[in-house]
Amino acid sequence: MEIKTRIILILGLLAAIGSTILWQAFRLQVLNQTKKGEVLKFSLPPKRGIIYDRNGEVLAITLNAPSVYACPCQIEDPYKTAIFLSKALHLKSKILLKRLKSGKNFVWIKRWVSDRELKRIRELKGIGIQRENRRYYPNGPLAGQVLGFVGFDGYGLEGVERQFDNYLRGKSGYYYGIKDARGKIIISPKFPFRPAEDGYNLFLTLDHRIQYAVEEALARVIKKWHAKAGYAVIIEPHTGEVLALANYPRFNPNNFRRARAKDYRNHVITDTFEPGSTFKPILAAAALDRGVLKPYDIIYAENGRYRIDDAIIHDVKPFKWLSAQQVIVHSSNIGAVKIGEILGKKAFYEYIKRFGFGQKTGIDLGGESKGLLRPVTTWKRVDAATICFGQGISVTALQLATAYAAIANGGKLIRPFVVKRIVDNKGKIVKVFKPKIRNRVISERTAKRLREILREVVLEGTGKMAEIEGYEIAGKTGTAQKPKNGYYQRNKAIASFVGFFPASDPKVVIAIIIDEPRPIRYGGIVAAPAFREVALDIIWKWHLSPCISPIEMTRILQSKQVAKKE
Repeated sequence: MEIKTRIILILGLLAAIGSTILWQAFRLQVLNQTKKGEVLKFSLPPKRGIIYDRNGEVLAITLNAPSVYACPCQIEDPYKTAIFLSKALHLKSKILLKRLKSGKNFVWIKRWVSDRELKRIRELKGIGIQRENRRYYPNGPLAGQVLGFVGFDGYGLEGVERQFDNYLRGKSGYYYGIKDARGKIIISPKFPFRPAEDGYNLFLTLDHRIQYAVEEALARVIKKWHAKAGYAVIIEPHTGEVLALANYPRFNPNNFRRARAKDYRNHVITDTFEPGSTFKPILAAAALDRGVLKPYDIIYAENGRYRIDDAIIHDVKPFKWLSAQQVIVHSSNIGAVKIGEILGKKAFYEYIKRFGFGQKTGIDLGGESKGLLRPVTTWKRVDAATICFGQGISVTALQLATAYAAIANGGKLIRPFVVKRIVDNKGKIVKVFKPKIRNRVISERTAKRLREILREVVLEGTGKMAEIEGYEIAGKTGTAQKPKNGYYQRNKAIASFVGFFPASDPKVVIAIIIDEPRPIRYGGIVAAPAFREVALDIIWKWHLSPCISPIEMTRILQSKQVAKKE
């Protein structure tokens, strides 16, 4: 009985194996072969549009690149072939062997191989070369997080490539052909044909020269101060055009598969942080605009220590009496709290919203964060106090830059954007993106006063290392401890400097954010020199002449009079 059972099992197993072999043979020989005279439809892929910077420099282009494929069913020795391809294409032999033994009619071995790799591929049965479109970024990592990248299927996956994919991708075409007795495809004019429509070209607001300067400056300051990361954004304050938007560490979109997901995230618009003292000008703007305070009104700074409920507010240096302007110039936390108490939390909250915090800027890039601004109804007295010097609220680097742009341009909150226009292959303009004012934040008079105060920050206060003689640099430093689990970390901080120039007629706004510099963590020492370096590069590239405002002229004349008396 046992022998009969074994025989039946063996016969059943052999029958199953035989059926599998017959099915595979039928599938390969019959089902997957087209018949003679059969009409076949073939796709014509479009060419993706080119991305240019504002000056016509190519930032992204589509090239025709070779890719290696295999027909596993035709390969006689998968082991030998896998070893050869592994050496020629720098791929793991185990993965290759699995693909070559899959039994499929077609598998990709490696997409977009280099010319050197292509030369190493000799004629092998079952191995072929197919040319296909490949996205190429000639400047490598430059603006990588802004541009994003394109997948193997031709769809944009990150950045501008994804956000404007419908314009860039184009439309596929098609043609029909008949297979003859030799297996060749004959195209017949009797069948319909539609050519591919290439994608539109984009012109960005970015200036690749300024972008390069910013990225290099970030790399140097991060290396010097052993920082974790750094971000920077440069905006034209009157239009909202983004001239540069930089992240460090960088990544190369030509090799996006080697990068980590966090490397190609655009931290300038996705990551939030507590702004620290760079938020004090927002408080000052609200108080001046409401008319509850004047620049030279006197405030008692409590000699460096001020109790609010169970919390103690400190200043880096103890101050007694300061003018409202000096509170900003010398970055007094206690002075800021006193201004906030005069203004009132509801009015302060209203102006914070006006400046665009707690909401997205509307930039034409995906993944933007709106930051964190808790409803004023939840603010306790200590909450209202700490927000006055930039704690208990989180912002993005882009939000800070657009807020300072409102001070620079006379009080208008603008929408930042990176795509200037869309053009077809014949040069015809398809779409133009124009500046958009979101709302008026403060009066022109208030904005002018703020610019004068921020100029004093650089001349007499914490921002001295950003100064460029003759160019009226204005701005504010920030040093914000990083919170974790409800407590502030003593040795981890965000160092920042946000400013513009010339103060009398600002041309650009620059925000520099350095994450966890060490051992020194102050914005005036870490970020302000980086601002200066970038500003000097812009001055040189734009051939900007020095300017002397009436205030600067008065200051020079007064210093000369003092010198004569001495």
